[in-house]
Amino acid sequence: MNNPLIKKIIAAAAIIFILYIAYYGSFLPLRKSQAFIKTLKGLQTIHSYDEFEKAFSVPLDIPSPIGQEELVRNTNNIVLNLLQRGGGNPELVISLVDFIERYYKPILERGRGMSFEQNLYVLGAINELAFFQTKQTKYLLAAENHYSQGLELGPRRPQFLYGMFDIYRIEGNVPQAKAIADRILKQWPNDTRTRDALADFLAKSQAPAQEKK
Repeated sequence: MNNPLIKKIIAAAAIIFILYIAYYGSFLPLRKSQAFIKTLKGLQTIHSYDEFEKAFSVPLDIPSPIGQEELVRNTNNIVLNLLQRGGGNPELVISLVDFIERYYKPILERGRGMSFEQNLYVLGAINELAFFQTKQTKYLLAAENHYSQGLELGPRRPQFLYGMFDIYRIEGNVPQAKAIADRILKQWPNDTRTRDALADFLAKSQAPAQEKK
């Protein structure tokens, strides 16, 4: 190790490694988060879907080994808020959902991560809302798929239990609605909202049959 040339090579390699770590571990995530903050600050100036896509694609498309999942989830929350406040235009709803699902696709394909269940829930929620605003069955099926997958991973997670309770009532699936409500009430016996919602759903489900008699 007394060879000066070898020492120089090792030192150069160490410097390159440090620069590599600094670039990919610090610079790129920082640049990505700064771009996202800048986009958020200009949110009030966005008045069309094209402007939204152009603005949010900038930070989401910046390559970074960390930070992408968090920014995608934050963007999804913004989309969800936009649909809740100003939904009603089916074409806009479809475009927004397509946009966020495009960025969520590689995250879901990994099938793991500390926030994977949360990702499933927010996607289920946005697809459920999209169904109400477009009446397209594919969104209801997508919501059911996300909630169901989440329920398999976390059988006691309230988000997925309540999400599936919504889905089964929308579908008019009486046996499954009763079964999922039972699971909810076993965990939270004082949940009067679920108890009342089930009673109302069952009453409406039985009404057509009673009218035919």
